[in-house]
Amino acid sequence: MRKRLAFSRMAPIVVLVGVLLSTSPFGLPREATAQPNDSPYRLVGYYPSYGIYEDYFVTDIPATELTHLNYAYIGISDNGQCVSIDPWTDTRYSYPGDEANLRLRGNIRQLQLLRGNHPDLKILMTIGGWNDSGNFSDVALTPAARTRFAQSCVAFMREYLFDGIDIDWRYPVSGGQTDGRPADLENFTLLLAELRAQLDTAGERDGRTYYLSMLAPAFPQLYQNIELNNAHIYLDWINLMTFGFHGEWSELASHHAPLYANTRDPRGEEMQQLYNVDAVVNVFLDAGVPANKLVVGLPFYAQTWLNVRPNDYFGLYQRADGVPAGTRPGGILYYRDMIPLLTNVNYTRFFDDEVRASWLYSAEERIAISYDDAQSLRDKVMYVRQHRLGGVMIWQVSYDDKDNPLLEVVNDALYQQ
Repeated sequence: MRKRLAFSRMAPIVVLVGVLLSTSPFGLPREATAQPNDSPYRLVGYYPSYGIYEDYFVTDIPATELTHLNYAYIGISDNGQCVSIDPWTDTRYSYPGDEANLRLRGNIRQLQLLRGNHPDLKILMTIGGWNDSGNFSDVALTPAARTRFAQSCVAFMREYLFDGIDIDWRYPVSGGQTDGRPADLENFTLLLAELRAQLDTAGERDGRTYYLSMLAPAFPQLYQNIELNNAHIYLDWINLMTFGFHGEWSELASHHAPLYANTRDPRGEEMQQLYNVDAVVNVFLDAGVPANKLVVGLPFYAQTWLNVRPNDYFGLYQRADGVPAGTRPGGILYYRDMIPLLTNVNYTRFFDDEVRASWLYSAEERIAISYDDAQSLRDKVMYVRQHRLGGVMIWQVSYDDKDNPLLEVVNDALYQQ
């Protein structure tokens, strides 16, 4: 059932409960042909393995709304091979109806069943993530390491019947929990090339197509450490992390996923020109990435700030002092966390026409919340359609409310005639 979200004035922030937020040695292999998707646009959803700790299960995923599902995360062992990070969630957890003699249980078995019931859905395994990217630099370092890694990941993929591999290296060269090497810039491209070659070989053997994608950062200091002009050659598409531009570290409360720049932003031209969806898309296009390979990320979470003084702009661009108690780590609110706020009289909804983004503010509580709702999501989807991009990516499907109101809005807007 679709909900029509009507926001006017909204209620003090409530205490929220959360558990986790969490080749050839002579050069590049031959350029492999990345396969196009049959759908006019991709609608990619990320689902985290830890979702079951937050009472969101594979069986809750609205598969009919998606073209692709990325299962996060698969890890990298110290000897450079793909491994399960959490075997209990991946292969051991007993879902209702699992028989006692099953050799495979957990999320992975349920993903297989999900695709069996929805044969058009493509399910990829995402390797890495914020907590598990530490070994990427090593597996990308030499031809032998790249081959070993790629072969193990393709074997893992085939064993558990995934349709492809999604790479989430946070981050080449620098910017992650552990810094890499300057050589990561070129080695990442070589790693993608090796993965592409191994996937093509496996696809020829199995008589089918295997996909390769990556999750790409949207911050200049991070995407400059990726050879965008070369990396895309080996990828079927790129999932852009076009959100989280501002967070608990920010001095000012601001839109965390604006579509466009705001000329009233006091931080100046650089902030206006670089930290928004349109700016990032144009950087990747200017680097030579085909438009139909760019998948724009849509956050199904909100960013909050505390001690934001009122102004004539509902607290926007005012100084912030930390994040509210009761939110998830970093001041995050899943969209489903926000439901009690959406009819709360102490909160005012403001829509920034210039950046096409939604905003909640309580002058009494001095809490500001940046988030996407039906209106801002439709604007982003129409941007994707107008610029003939490759589709949209949901971060993450488990953050939506139980009836999937945001995902339904995105689906309807993406595929409307």
